[in-house]
Amino acid sequence: MSKTFTVFDATWLAQAEAKRYSDSWIGDVIASAEGKSYLEVLRVWFARFPLNSIKDRGALKARLESLNTSDHLGAVNELSWWEFMRRTNLHAEPIPTSTTPRPDFKVLTPSEFFVEVSTLNVSETEKKKLQDEGAISPDHAETLGRFLLKAATDDKTGQISYAVSEQRPCSLVLFDYTAFGTQRSRFFANDLFGRTLKCARLPIGLSAIVYVERKVIDGRIAISRDRSAIYYNPNAKHPLPTGTFSALRQFWCQMVETEPASPDYWIWL
Repeated sequence: MSKTFTVFDATWLAQAEAKRYSDSWIGDVIASAEGKSYLEVLRVWFARFPLNSIKDRGALKARLESLNTSDHLGAVNELSWWEFMRRTNLHAEPIPTSTTPRPDFKVLTPSEFFVEVSTLNVSETEKKKLQDEGAISPDHAETLGRFLLKAATDDKTGQISYAVSEQRPCSLVLFDYTAFGTQRSRFFANDLFGRTLKCARLPIGLSAIVYVERKVIDGRIAISRDRSAIYYNPNAKHPLPTGTFSALRQFWCQMVETEPASPDYWIWL
């Protein structure tokens, strides 16, 4: 590669300090030692992320350094899931961007399938309530509705269709920033596979949804092993083998559940 990219250099830090605004992620980062550690983790991840295209690497850099919280977190989620797959012995490669929608990753071993990474952000209703009242009570049912909408009718349909055309399973990884410290993953499992069988609303091209609670602790990024989970679509055209992402809690039809492979509470990335 003829061009070298780095992220969060001294010039960027000075500009970010001058431009930061109240609802940007950068405000909490620049002023703390934990924030400096967080940026250093992302520098290392970005440097080893295997993108060969100068255009794609430049685009990822721009998203990581964006002061828009949604853009920044979207890029961080992709790097976080890449690191998660590395640490759980899944050999994957990022898929170059194209004029037509494609998933973010192709997993090569232990089986071939595609992965699309996305985010469940706080809804506008929740944002307003947080501003007006200073706190919100998690609305699991409303979030599950957005969860299913993103899987079935959002811009993810193109990525899912690409996997179907390749005759391979496709999993949608959703990072949730709407509530922490709840058992939302179990509520989702009950509604998807319990009496209401809302899993019937999942597109047949989608093989599984992975729900992820991610947190930054002392500058390090970790995934909750207890409150993250994978849900297998029983109607998938190309099923994902059960036991995939075994580091997380597993759910499938009729509320069958298996515990994570390790008792450790956090998966440190």
